[in-house]
Amino acid sequence: MARGRERILEAAEELFGAHGFDRISVRDIADAADVNKALVFYHFNSKDELFETVLLKYFNDHYEALKGAWSMDGTVRDRLHRVIDSYVDFISTHHAWPRLVQQISSTQHKDYLPIVQQGLIPLVRWTEEALSEVADETGPRSAYHLFETIAGAVLHHFTHAPVLAPIWDQTPLAPAVIAERRDHLHWLVDVLLDALDE
Repeated sequence: MARGRERILEAAEELFGAHGFDRISVRDIADAADVNKALVFYHFNSKDELFETVLLKYFNDHYEALKGAWSMDGTVRDRLHRVIDSYVDFISTHHAWPRLVQQISSTQHKDYLPIVQQGLIPLVRWTEEALSEVADETGPRSAYHLFETIAGAVLHHFTHAPVLAPIWDQTPLAPAVIAERRDHLHWLVDVLLDALDE
């Protein structure tokens, strides 16, 4: 039974991310999960509840992955490199997540903005606390802006991969390209940290 719920969530994540909320039915999700439609409603009262569950699961898993990477020993630079690695790994295996959030933020799904905000709050608060030793409390060098800069640099690559592919004449999501992007993000973090030390 638990595995059925997991398959439903995996199918919903993929379909919602690829096609949006409105174009996907509970039947589509049940078929993709290879379960009976009744099982979807056994675990979730409605498509809305399933969508909210997918969103909040993303944010929780994302938060736990970054927090775990930061909690290991090392300098701030070492820990931020691990956070970047964890972030890239997470998005690489949950590529639908940034598309879902982008759809909600930029389309008619404004009703789900409070869910996105609810999921973001722990991430933003954790970032502020984690970076408090190197970032200013407010202003252009604050932890909030660092979070936005790093998150944007990671997410942009994944959300714009279909657009970038023909321009770059390569596959942005290929392992070698993601490894190169990871190295670039390490460099970006180093530049930011060096600037904060000035």
